[in-house]
Amino acid sequence: MEKVEKIQILKNIVNMPTVDDNENDVAKYISDTFQKHGINSKLIMQYHGRSNLIVEIGNGEHPKLGLSGHLDTVHQGDERTWLSDPFKANIKNGRLYGRGASDMKSGIAQMVISMIELYESSSKINGTIRFIATIGEELSAAGAKYLTDKGFADDLDAMIIAEPSGVNLHRLRKYVNSDGVTIAPETLKELLKTSFLSDANEQHFIVNAHKGWMAYRVTAHGKAVHSSMPRMGINAIDTLIKYYLKEKEFYAELKESDPELGKTVYSPDIFRGGKQINSVPDLAYEIVKVRTIPQVDNEELTNRLQCMIDKMNTEPGIDLELTIEHSEMPVKSDNHTGLIQILQNNAKNIMDEPMPLPKIGVSLGTDASEFRRRNTEMDVIILGPGNTTAHSPNEYVDMPSYFNMIDLLEKTIKDFMK
Repeated sequence: MEKVEKIQILKNIVNMPTVDDNENDVAKYISDTFQKHGINSKLIMQYHGRSNLIVEIGNGEHPKLGLSGHLDTVHQGDERTWLSDPFKANIKNGRLYGRGASDMKSGIAQMVISMIELYESSSKINGTIRFIATIGEELSAAGAKYLTDKGFADDLDAMIIAEPSGVNLHRLRKYVNSDGVTIAPETLKELLKTSFLSDANEQHFIVNAHKGWMAYRVTAHGKAVHSSMPRMGINAIDTLIKYYLKEKEFYAELKESDPELGKTVYSPDIFRGGKQINSVPDLAYEIVKVRTIPQVDNEELTNRLQCMIDKMNTEPGIDLELTIEHSEMPVKSDNHTGLIQILQNNAKNIMDEPMPLPKIGVSLGTDASEFRRRNTEMDVIILGPGNTTAHSPNEYVDMPSYFNMIDLLEKTIKDFMK
């Protein structure tokens, strides 16, 4: 495939707004692109206007490698903060700008192009490659959950999820020293040394472990009365504040840590209480998103929180309720298929970066939590074009990295299938 077509495929899917909706537009375009090259695909509609996509090439035998990415994006935010239209791909100074350019339509394009080129090459595919494109990853991993329940990941030996895993070298030191990244000290030391002498634009990483996450609501129930006589009621906001202070103390005292993922990350995001003045509020709630580790996984964390709430509920006037709204488990791969070594060996000759894909653990979540739910033996790694501009204004993908990642994926698939 010529470079101009590789660019156009990426441009076309960036130009289709899929802000947690309309993924069918991109799925249909990709399906048509595969069909143009003689490859059949399967659109799987989950909601109106929202379709997942499954494409498979090879001989149907093992080894079976999954390539996965999500078709939705986050909202573009205030468009006045963008230097160009977020839904009109714009190439400038070797970068393609647009919402989803980094997260993760460049990863989707990379996998589509790699599969087409492998299918049309003279090389025989001694195994199976399954492309799984999902809806709704940014909010709830809805597509991955739906496809996992239908068994599309049950027989895979390994999976690559092409989330953005690159960092501009000017941001590298800040990135690796952030709370969201865990990297071996000796690797970090070598990386910072080699990056200082490098002419590369970016450094890409292999993510072989990431935290889980859980969103929960704590509701405080009170008793509404006229605000002229508040002592006759129970102010739900007061109850919620008492709980919140206990909750902050609870997370501060968590001692467990994972060598690849670090500690649990706590983020209370929403607080609401009361509906009008002149009335003591009888309801208040908070919503928390917490990033979890295997040592205090989602079930264990839920049990500990519930115990704390049960104890508080024995106090006069306190009535608290815990509701788990969404839960995705932590992911750690053991690399029993050797996929990491294959990628790192190929990166030495293809990526031209300070280090050949150093391993890290991260706090972000991916569809891997759902795909591993029914296939815990599957190796899963996160690696794709794109960078830390994901979710930001003026999101971009570095085009040299985009082309290199296509070559890396194709060479890796060939070696994995040997």
